[in-house]
Amino acid sequence: MQSESRFEQTIAVAHEARPSSSPIGTSLPDAAEQKDISLRSVRTPAIAALLFGVVGLALFLIGIRNPASFFYDEGYFVPEARAFAQGPINQETHGPPLAKPPLGKLIMAIGIKAAGDNPFGWRIAGAVCGGFTLTAVCLWSFLLLGDARLAYVATALALFNNFMYVMSRVGMMDAFLMVFLIWSLVAYTAALTLDIGPRLRRFLFVCSGVLVGLAGACKWNAIDTLAVFFLVSFALLWVRPRPNANASSSLWRYAKNIREIGIPTMFLGLGVAPILAYILAYWPLCLIIHRPFSVDELVAMHKFIWKFNSTTISNRAITSPWYSWPLNLSPQRVLSYLVGNPVVTWGGLLALGFCVRQFWKTLGFAEGFVLLLFAANYLQWAVTPEKGIFYYYYYPSVMVLGVAIVVALRSLPPRVFGVRLSLVVLVAAIAVFVWCYPRMAHLPTPWDCMLGCWT
Repeated sequence: MQSESRFEQTIAVAHEARPSSSPIGTSLPDAAEQKDISLRSVRTPAIAALLFGVVGLALFLIGIRNPASFFYDEGYFVPEARAFAQGPINQETHGPPLAKPPLGKLIMAIGIKAAGDNPFGWRIAGAVCGGFTLTAVCLWSFLLLGDARLAYVATALALFNNFMYVMSRVGMMDAFLMVFLIWSLVAYTAALTLDIGPRLRRFLFVCSGVLVGLAGACKWNAIDTLAVFFLVSFALLWVRPRPNANASSSLWRYAKNIREIGIPTMFLGLGVAPILAYILAYWPLCLIIHRPFSVDELVAMHKFIWKFNSTTISNRAITSPWYSWPLNLSPQRVLSYLVGNPVVTWGGLLALGFCVRQFWKTLGFAEGFVLLLFAANYLQWAVTPEKGIFYYYYYPSVMVLGVAIVVALRSLPPRVFGVRLSLVVLVAAIAVFVWCYPRMAHLPTPWDCMLGCWT
């Protein structure tokens, strides 16, 4: 009999050690993990997700005109988006708008065209994308966990993590990066977890590739999430099918679903679709600057972007080393007093530690997935060639930390001294957000310090 790897043996041991019925709050998977999620069960969470998006958008829009002038990196991106909104331009006089890939600036230009060349017009597109991102967080959390209540907690933690509020109200590229990135996670996770036919599963898988390609057309660091898709997909493909006794294992079921997707579709979704989506985002740019949409032109543009980002010297007063971000409590005063909500950032780090323990014991898919996503989006900054890196680059990692908290919560006792643990975490996060809100919202004196100020 052929010997098995430790990976496969652990799958079998984890399943054999699992009792037929698991009490709520233990470290064992709940009933929602025992089968693929049906499309019908997604209806109610989808409606709730839309409501979350509307509430988030309303919160982002209140006072979004403040400050009335450019702040932080709006001075880079708003003029470029303004040039797009004005129609075809002459490259010789305006120069190629290539500080970053073009898609985010094209979307921002739509907001300027619709709402005017003013602070509201500069920022409205980012606020709308923030609302859609919140909707996507809710759907992704539900697809990952199969638990609507925990998905709503994850969505609220995303809304109140401070990063989403600040980055959805500034004319920069991160709101556009995140909306495509989180929706790519929705499509990818849906392809693995939904009880659907092969055609729809393959379609969702390819959609995830298109969306992550569009995210890369806003900021290049979307490639780290695509790398996670590669790793997870081929790891699941490697998992050998087990006998029926292991059919309830989530890892085994997702391996079965990835085999149903098939290698040709995996190649299409992980390779062809992202690249095509990314390249096509440059087509409108070439029309606007009156340049040919050709290989030579694309190569020249990318050389310019690479040189700009790898050689530009940043203001050292507003940069910080990547390893300092998780425990940072110093607000970014020039960027709406941005500082991560410590309930989410510190609680998320503790949750990641718990996820490591649970993944080692049970090889749970959700635990492994959030670990990889956080590691990819955070550790990339240890090797980035940029001359200066900024605290707001932590945004994608913080979004993953909020979901990591609920992944850990589902395996912990639901109540502590008769109080729901999820409610305690959520109330604490809201309290910190409310305390930070006056400064993040640029409220005028004396309202900016009505709940206290940083000294």
